[in-house]
Amino acid sequence: MRLVAALLCLALSGCDAVHALFAPRTRTAAAAPEIAMGPWLLDPGPGQVTVAWTTAEPVKGRVWYLDDRLAQEETARTDHRVTLRSLPQDTEVRYRIEASPPVAGSFLTAPGPKSAFRVLVYGDNRTNGGDHSLVARAAAAEGARLALHTGDMVVNAADDQLWDRWFSEEADLLLRTPFVPTLGNHEITDNGVSYSRYFKDPSRPAYRSLEYGPVHLVVLDSFEIAAGADPHVGAVSDAQVAWVEEDLRGVPADQHVWVLVHQGPFAHPAHMRPGHGGSERVRLAIQAAARRHPIEAVFAGHEHFYERGEVDGLRYFVVGGGGAPLEEPDPTFPTVESAHKALSFVTLEVCGCHVTGKAKDIAGRVLDSFTLSSCKEPCGAPLAAKGAP
Repeated sequence: MRLVAALLCLALSGCDAVHALFAPRTRTAAAAPEIAMGPWLLDPGPGQVTVAWTTAEPVKGRVWYLDDRLAQEETARTDHRVTLRSLPQDTEVRYRIEASPPVAGSFLTAPGPKSAFRVLVYGDNRTNGGDHSLVARAAAAEGARLALHTGDMVVNAADDQLWDRWFSEEADLLLRTPFVPTLGNHEITDNGVSYSRYFKDPSRPAYRSLEYGPVHLVVLDSFEIAAGADPHVGAVSDAQVAWVEEDLRGVPADQHVWVLVHQGPFAHPAHMRPGHGGSERVRLAIQAAARRHPIEAVFAGHEHFYERGEVDGLRYFVVGGGGAPLEEPDPTFPTVESAHKALSFVTLEVCGCHVTGKAKDIAGRVLDSFTLSSCKEPCGAPLAAKGAP
């Protein structure tokens, strides 16, 4: 009877109800949500990189890379971490995040032991108006393959708007440059919750190490909450000291070893304030570790200027001109070899057994040049030649 009525309706008026009655049912796929913050690239290493971003709505993160490979999360979430694996060495990899609109970027994978590459070191942004934006823009133009951050990204880590602004100002750099930060004292104003959310595995401490081409990078936590640190006073646990000694025990003798930490072993502001200058606890930890393996350089922040110096054979840097209110260094201190009050960053050129570097201001002017490692062989020589006369 229903069919007869439908046919009668069709014959008499061609009504749309008949088409709706017999048309096949289709299911409209839900559009992927818009990206709220990011993306940024974490955990660079041999054969892998992790793509991170956030969305306002929960969704399973999906990333396409190397033309036809798909990496995806197992459950829906708003904070996304998708690891791209089996990446070829020394290769540009393009990736695309499924979102509305889609977001695409590219990066260079970890280099081989003889490859030439550039590393960026910067920090202490503190979301200070346009200054941070100027530093981020100038740093991004350097085309570094890896970015090391000396800590203190925002003034108050509990303020979501400050993080929104920080990620916005860093967007061009983070889209294509794997990023390795260290925990600053301003990152623990919310007990490290936001730092853990955005940059580290919540189940592990903030100190760790990673291999990147011929470089072994040690990331220390100079404001270790478990050791009693607060935003005004640093602390380093006995467990962290023991860990870094053990970590360097197994590093091959021919590798470059760098330390990244917020409050370094030495710093010389013109006007000393409580909680500033070098950290004795960090100094003792690094000196103990250096007995296991020579440490080529320590990169720190905490003071808002640039400083390079050497104490008892340990070369240290203060790289804190990333946007926070600038301070005066003391260039007359005996161990200080270069010091500048300037919005600035450092670039390092690595090639086999050679490492050279420059400190630059936001106009591209070279404030300081230095050599960390060299040998008689040309760039690209095997690391076994490192340190040869």
